[in-house]
Amino acid sequence: MNIFEVLLVAPIVNVMVLFYKVFDFLNIPGPMGWAIIGVTAAVRLAINPLMQHQVEQSQNLQKIQPQLQKLQKKYKDQPMKLQQAQLELYRSHKINPGYGCLIFILQIPVFIGLYNALARVVTNGGGAQAISAINSMLYAGFLKLDSLDVGFLGFRLNKTPAEWQEVGWWYLLIPVVTGASQFYQAYLSGKMMPKKEPNPKDKKKDEPDMQSMMQKQMMFLFPAMIAWISFRFPAGLALYWNIFTLFGIWQYQKQISKAKSEAPKK
Repeated sequence: MNIFEVLLVAPIVNVMVLFYKVFDFLNIPGPMGWAIIGVTAAVRLAINPLMQHQVEQSQNLQKIQPQLQKLQKKYKDQPMKLQQAQLELYRSHKINPGYGCLIFILQIPVFIGLYNALARVVTNGGGAQAISAINSMLYAGFLKLDSLDVGFLGFRLNKTPAEWQEVGWWYLLIPVVTGASQFYQAYLSGKMMPKKEPNPKDKKKDEPDMQSMMQKQMMFLFPAMIAWISFRFPAGLALYWNIFTLFGIWQYQKQISKAKSEAPKK
């Protein structure tokens, strides 16, 4: 194995095969699908403190919105000073605007590991050559595979929705569900973000807010991109992404409900 497989692929393959062995031993149908769900849950629990911190940062952004608006008025003709003042305000409240990107970056190794693991399954349809490639990456003898079941709820996890004419029209539901769930998560995330209150004295009130426009565009573009990826990649990766997204939706809804309950009644 090369360094890429040692650091990124092999750990994911071993954890996934361990889950697979457990579900297969329990005679649970679709053990590979449940194994991917198990890997997703393990990854989500591992980075849960980071995700929670991201949600808290969104709430802190809402709280300092009035201060941000004052800075925007004060330095409306001095973009460099405005940027510096905003950074100082973020720093004083321990807010990192780019924190959300970190969560996405942390998922990349898992995504790559899963893709390469499933790519090995694709080889000969999960036959002897594919199983041999997987077994060569396992850390312990008891994890060795003799066969591999890649079916899950009527889907073959090593197939892509792009092959729907060969495998079935229902595979087209995968990118639809993936894009829709990602859009809903983006919608909930947007509700946590600060909203700029209109200023009736502002002469430029009719001009579009570029930041708001970009947020709205990303709310549609990012889900569309994820849907396209899930169309071209094996269904197992879409399963991972959708389970991870469901965790995010649950966390955002929980935080929104908490914020509503703590908000002062008018």
